[in-house]
Amino acid sequence: MQEYNIIGSGPAGAAAAYVLSKNGYKVKVYEANKRLAIKPCGLGVPSVKDLPIKISKQNIIQTINGVTMYVDDTMVLDKENFLEGYILDKENFLESLIIESGSELIKNSGFNSLKHNVRENGNIKELKSAIIAGGFPFYKGEKIDAVQTIVKSKNLEGSKKLIIFFDTDIVGYYWIFPLGDEIEVGVGGYRNVEELIKLLNKFIDNNEYLKESRMISSIKGAQIAVGGVDFEFDYNFPKIGEAAGFVLPLTGEGIRPSLISGIELANSIINGYDIKDRLSKLKITNSIKIQRKILERVKSMDRSKRKELLSSMPAEVHAEVALGGMSKFKIIKALASRPDLALKLMNYMGD
Repeated sequence: MQEYNIIGSGPAGAAAAYVLSKNGYKVKVYEANKRLAIKPCGLGVPSVKDLPIKISKQNIIQTINGVTMYVDDTMVLDKENFLEGYILDKENFLESLIIESGSELIKNSGFNSLKHNVRENGNIKELKSAIIAGGFPFYKGEKIDAVQTIVKSKNLEGSKKLIIFFDTDIVGYYWIFPLGDEIEVGVGGYRNVEELIKLLNKFIDNNEYLKESRMISSIKGAQIAVGGVDFEFDYNFPKIGEAAGFVLPLTGEGIRPSLISGIELANSIINGYDIKDRLSKLKITNSIKIQRKILERVKSMDRSKRKELLSSMPAEVHAEVALGGMSKFKIIKALASRPDLALKLMNYMGD
């Protein structure tokens, strides 16, 4: 039986382990921490249409059917009942994927990327090959900082909508995600951690949705890979998930892209496909590339032009971009009355 080692038990590593194990491979997953899913991040999977792994009910905290999006204080998108998404119990979801597939999960076992070894049962073990799914520490491209916390708020009880504020000053975003009777609130952007913490506190104090809310957890931070996909890796140590830049740069969504990358890598191994070729041809890979181009362009503008561009996009375009669909047909159709804006976006979406 062929064996595979996977570094990291995040969405990409868990998905790869699940598919490989279900197809008869022996898989060991090495996790550096004592628990899974300790990275603070938005727990949202806004769409499961292109997700070939079923998410069971016991791993869903909240179903999501809509999105409200702002550019600064201007609402640009407000839709309900147009998507099927979830807020996940991420730790249980990932652990169940790994364990139920028959993979072996080894916690508290960090990977030394220079010496290619791990600690297993108290011993140092050298790995001649491994799938790298260890998240942002293994990513070489551009990263931004993000911080988040959990609050209690009666205003959003029973909400099934994701709420996102794009901030043209920090070229980043605030998010408000429902977690049943709690709310996850965070901010990520081109500011250092100290500044982001101040911005988050101010946002919680002043935002209309969060009136009379109270913080019930400490503020935690992490980095987010926003530099786009990176396939410059050794075939003996292929990268997937956030380690390879599988994050939508404009929204920071990483769970769904990472899951897709892990599944595709496993299928490539099983079918003898070229890993880099298959990953590069994924629809989500193209969406990440386009979002990265748009982000680069937005970063290069002054703030007034950023706001003008993003505020002038029709709601249908924002919906397509936010979900990472990036369908040229849908965007052209939505911008039929704005050929100037359509041309700009098509230029960003070109090869």
